[in-house]
Amino acid sequence: MLADETGRGPAASSVTKVRLRWLAIVVAVMALLTAGWPLLNSAVANRQPLANGARVTVGSGPTNSGTVTVGSGWYVQPAQSNPELEYVLRNGAIELDIRRVALVNRAQQAQMWRGMGQVLSLTVPGSSLGRPIRTTTAHGSPAITGAVSGPRLIGMATIVPGPSREFGIAMVVLAPRGTSRELRAAARQVVRSIMFAEPSR
Repeated sequence: MLADETGRGPAASSVTKVRLRWLAIVVAVMALLTAGWPLLNSAVANRQPLANGARVTVGSGPTNSGTVTVGSGWYVQPAQSNPELEYVLRNGAIELDIRRVALVNRAQQAQMWRGMGQVLSLTVPGSSLGRPIRTTTAHGSPAITGAVSGPRLIGMATIVPGPSREFGIAMVVLAPRGTSRELRAAARQVVRSIMFAEPSR
């Protein structure tokens, strides 16, 4: 049997290789636990599941807020949400941003639509916001809505004025192209479910 230059035989050399391989695996696992675990923990912590039929309310009080009802599979991202101003919801690849916005008069809706288009073009490069179409929610509130289109993402934007006309709820749905029709329909259903408490007289 021939020995290598260090005087060790093939068996000793193989054992050394195995030990080095295991050492590399242990180092990789330690690196994963040190760097990857906090990231995983952060992702899990930023995921608050919602029950089927749960209601999410954004606003500062009963007459200054709007409420949507979600179906199954939705969750809140607490790190991006503020109950008085905004909620970010997700369902699979779909993201739904719900914001409470101040309104002074109806003319602001047109200005807000242009502003929403500008914001989307910055946050979603290459995207465009279609012309607003008048519609109504499932509870009969007047609204304007339009399509969002981009190279990789598609969706819709909707603005629904509150009963007092002093505030409104702006919602933007975004999903990667190729997202199933069922998921997109589920997002539209959440948007249409927006409802308000009637202002006190």
